[in-house]
Amino acid sequence: MKIDPTQEIELTTERLVLKVLNPVFVSEITDYYRRNKLYFEKYLPAFDRSAFTEEYQTVRIWTEFDLMVEDSAIRFYIFNKDDIHYKNIIGDISIFNIIRGAADSCSIGFKLDESISGKGYMTEALKRIIEYIFDELQLCRIEVNIMPSNKTSIKLVEKLDFKEEGIAYSYLEIAGKREDHLRYSLINTSLMI
Repeated sequence: MKIDPTQEIELTTERLVLKVLNPVFVSEITDYYRRNKLYFEKYLPAFDRSAFTEEYQTVRIWTEFDLMVEDSAIRFYIFNKDDIHYKNIIGDISIFNIIRGAADSCSIGFKLDESISGKGYMTEALKRIIEYIFDELQLCRIEVNIMPSNKTSIKLVEKLDFKEEGIAYSYLEIAGKREDHLRYSLINTSLMI
């Protein structure tokens, strides 16, 4: 099933709400990136200085909305369930490179606020995202690329039964240097013929 950007998209777990945000939440999104700038820089491509402004994040939200309309990407922001006004983003998961047809695949990326790392939140969130990808988007394959030095993320995806496929050499520029990434995949065996 294709992404329907006209509907509010919200997923829940025992402790979390995963929610697609609109420009009303630009302050919260900007705050999330500002709080975690140094933490995220270790494993993500360089952010332009303007990325930490509400103007940049507003444009980004609308760009991501266009990608949802095209059925090519969707980003969920993560909140604690008790944060009923959605004021404190604690992480995000993006589903991108959605390819329909013979491939029926996508890639994912994920980040978590440094202050809550190690409490099982991302495991819980990714389990729900995997269900969404396989059951609602009806895709067959999920890929994720992780720097070999990011042991925490490697351990996480392996715990969720992702299988290592190999190395994507010079995959992304991180901190001014081209970095190799390990490629992992998870297959939806229920959709295989």
